[in-house]
Amino acid sequence: MKRFLPLLFAFLMFLQPVSAFNALEKLDQNGTYLCICIRGDATLKYGTPPTNLFNDTSIQELFILKPYNKTHLIRIVYYRSGSRSEKIERITEYYPTTMEDVPFKLSDWNLSKVLREYQWGVRNYLPNVTGKHWYKGYWNSSIKKWEIGMNATVFNMTLHGSFFGECHDYITFECWRNGTNVTCKWGKPVFKTHPGPPINGTISGMDTETTSTTSTTGTNTSSTQTTTSAKGEKTMCGPALLVGLILGPLLALRRR
Repeated sequence: MKRFLPLLFAFLMFLQPVSAFNALEKLDQNGTYLCICIRGDATLKYGTPPTNLFNDTSIQELFILKPYNKTHLIRIVYYRSGSRSEKIERITEYYPTTMEDVPFKLSDWNLSKVLREYQWGVRNYLPNVTGKHWYKGYWNSSIKKWEIGMNATVFNMTLHGSFFGECHDYITFECWRNGTNVTCKWGKPVFKTHPGPPINGTISGMDTETTSTTSTTGTNTSSTQTTTSAKGEKTMCGPALLVGLILGPLLALRRR
């Protein structure tokens, strides 16, 4: 492993600084919207949550729905690469008849309060969230991806943890708007398991018993769940190592 450290160090030295993606520059405070979504890749910041929900280096995509007429809407997508796409689509493709599509303006939301309460939670709430699957500080250092979705009445921010395989974990920050009043709340972390694809007619991960083991080395803690089915099949669920995203390509190049 030691022989790879100089290679890793050289790789990090030549990494170009990543500029922030400012979503607010693409949005009009007095423009009319149906939905605004932002997606981010937290691995670009070594697993840390975004500092600013609308202006951050981890933002990858800005997705916008705007009203067009009674039957159609405008879908606009801004990508981190600088490209932009725009298309007119039917409203029913995004809003079933049971869903209310209410236009809103950014100025309707007290975004300064939303950002203030989010940043308070990143500093004071997330570092202290622990549980069976999460060590202290996990939610400030092990985020894989995140997304924001907002409409006329609800603002939802979801941080996805590093678990992968037949499980996933996340924690949410939500705000609700009623007129000019905005209230926000951080949720509790959620851990979910889900079945994998059928193998020989059997769906792995179903009707199983799950055991958990935790190993600690220095300040790094990891958890792995091994799920055994009734037929003795095993499926894995555990946290991804963010450093692997860097070492993987380097090791592949070395083999060549």
